[in-house]
Amino acid sequence: MSYKKQLRGVAQYVRGSAEASVLEASPHQLIEMLYKSLLGRLAAAKGAIQRADTILATQSINRAQSILIELRTSIDFEKGGEVVQNLDDLYEYCGRKLVDGMASNNIDMIDEVINLIKPIAEAWSVIKKEAEEILAKRETESG
Repeated sequence: MSYKKQLRGVAQYVRGSAEASVLEASPHQLIEMLYKSLLGRLAAAKGAIQRADTILATQSINRAQSILIELRTSIDFEKGGEVVQNLDDLYEYCGRKLVDGMASNNIDMIDEVINLIKPIAEAWSVIKKEAEEILAKRETESG
């Protein structure tokens, strides 16, 4: 089997595995996956800009933009009040910074977005652990 065929097989396996993870994930886990993917795309964009790889930088920024849009559409404005409005505003700001950063090849703007998103992603992971503990306790008490 050729090397290219092997790579295609691995890529299909990874895609299938990722799709299965998404299908089995809770809403909380999906948001966590989005944050991880967003941070990965931002790191890829930053590296691509540093290497002057315009194609990869553009692809990475476009994907990061798509993830920000997905995060914005997942916000429940009815339940979150001012906090979710601030989060929506932050996502919008980050999207503008990414466009500006790409247009000017300014890594500092990409870093700014990373520094804004990273603490939220970390907090989301902590919340997930606490939510899982609460659910486990409820199941124990009711079961």
